[in-house]
Amino acid sequence: MSEPLRTDELVERLLVISTLNSTLIHFLLSSEIEGRIDPDRVDSLTQGLQRTRKWMENATTANGISDSEANIMGLIIKRLSQIENLLPRLAEREKLAKIRGRPATEILSLLEGETTRVPGEVEQVPTQATPAPDTAQVPQEFEPPQEDPYRKVDIEDDEWGLIGTTQRMINQYAKRCHILLPMFWLEVLKELHRYRSNSPYIGDVIEMPAKVVVRIIRGLLTEAPGARLLQDLQKKRPPERELMPDELERIERAVAKYFAGVEPVLAEEDVNVQEKVLEAQTTFDSFDWGGPELEKRIIKRLNQRCEETLRNAETDSDATRQVIYAETSKLLCKLQLAILAEPRFREVLAQMKP
Repeated sequence: MSEPLRTDELVERLLVISTLNSTLIHFLLSSEIEGRIDPDRVDSLTQGLQRTRKWMENATTANGISDSEANIMGLIIKRLSQIENLLPRLAEREKLAKIRGRPATEILSLLEGETTRVPGEVEQVPTQATPAPDTAQVPQEFEPPQEDPYRKVDIEDDEWGLIGTTQRMINQYAKRCHILLPMFWLEVLKELHRYRSNSPYIGDVIEMPAKVVVRIIRGLLTEAPGARLLQDLQKKRPPERELMPDELERIERAVAKYFAGVEPVLAEEDVNVQEKVLEAQTTFDSFDWGGPELEKRIIKRLNQRCEETLRNAETDSDATRQVIYAETSKLLCKLQLAILAEPRFREVLAQMKP
């Protein structure tokens, strides 16, 4: 029999709905202004909608809820479900827009030295210009193109040997542990090493988060509770080690946002360190633990790594390292969202739960 729902609990649920509504409105308006849809924000909103909808569904069956209140709550649940189904389609539209928006013909014609005509445009007939009198010309200064603070390449550079060492460790444990989760973090490690820069800070920008990722992988394979959970999972689930394209894409987006966050460091620009730390704290405060059906001990370990990295951002004596730590903490939180957004990883976390 359902427990009675107190008035303050019902008010709390309705306040969450109101907050969710304002978040959705902000998301739609900002997407319209920016002209693009952020798939990671879609993931976060979708997961928030799912949890809120289930929360409200539980409330409708509680004692003390009248029929009229249950009907109104049922309408809210129905609307949440509709929005929940629409949000992923927004992300798909963004992908299609990117594919269709590539002006390949125009680019090829420019490379070949041709010009493309707009339909209906009047063709300009070149006219012979009268030669200007030969006067002393002021030489124009040549400005070399400004180099980007960083760039991404196709091949990772294992400068510190972290990728090779970690790959060997995963292979060593592959016979007795299910390695899909470690492989996810190995791909994160590889993606970090696919960025290049001429900045003197690029070493720290790559190595500092990479070491945190290696620690996460080692913890999964060799420490409690991860090692035991992965060993038990190996008995329940077929071996998996390859990530799917959508899963890899989420990693790429998360790491790309990390490098966008540390761009001022690589460009050697002034950075408001306290603002960066505050952003990381806000991101950590909204860390996504997933639903009650998921194994929380694995998630708790990742939450601890996020918090440790955030504390380093607050206490390190070097401003550059503070920024890198802050962005690393944000990166870990985004990767947790990426894990929860993929059905296969949710299945893994659900199967781990006793």
